[in-house]
Amino acid sequence: MKKISVLFVFIMLSISSIAQTDNWYFSFTMGGSWPDGAFGQSDKNAKSSGYAQKGFAIMLDGTYPLTNHWGFKGLAYINANSVDNPAMESMIKNRIDPSVIVTNSSYLSYTSNPWMWNALLVGPVFTVPIGRFYWDLQLLGGLNLTYLPQQKLQYNDPQNKWYYTDKNTTATDLSWGVLCGTAFRFPISERLNLKAGIDYYLSSARIKYQQTRISQQAESVLTETLGSGNDLISIKMISGTIGFVYYLN
Repeated sequence: MKKISVLFVFIMLSISSIAQTDNWYFSFTMGGSWPDGAFGQSDKNAKSSGYAQKGFAIMLDGTYPLTNHWGFKGLAYINANSVDNPAMESMIKNRIDPSVIVTNSSYLSYTSNPWMWNALLVGPVFTVPIGRFYWDLQLLGGLNLTYLPQQKLQYNDPQNKWYYTDKNTTATDLSWGVLCGTAFRFPISERLNLKAGIDYYLSSARIKYQQTRISQQAESVLTETLGSGNDLISIKMISGTIGFVYYLN
């Protein structure tokens, strides 16, 4: 998040060095987000399932108007969504290697983090004035850094001389992201607007996992890889946000 914010500020300063700095307007909005398509599904038999649930979104952007209708925007987008943990746990248990015999399920433990990503996006904005109101249409693209759920299943029966784990082997994934959306700006003072918008975001993330069995053999420890794989998850998200716009001029 910190790296994305620094890069966003750098881009804004670079653009402002060749533009009229008093023409900018900035906005900060936040609200809810809802997964779409397979990203919000919890089918343990489908590798495309994302197990994502509703979450929250935060947007910080700066826009430089080029004409009365066209502008150029830079956007820092932060989103987090909880995970359907019972369904994801069931999926990981379902793929336990056949050579691992679970005799007591009470020694199975599962942990997971929420889905989260930071995106830095740029692109054009088309504005339609409607009286004192403004209707914005935007299409932005850029880099997306996803923080993966880090799901982990472990079987550790103290009667055995081994334990089994199924866990992610990567914590993050870098990909492209595209956002399209619309927003209304309502003036509440000379330099301050209320803003409400809805956006559709599209990206992807690859989850890599590995299944291992670690055994204690006399004076040594043996780590045995039983399986591995990777799943490409399509991230599709609808977000609705509300916040404020501040005009420098």
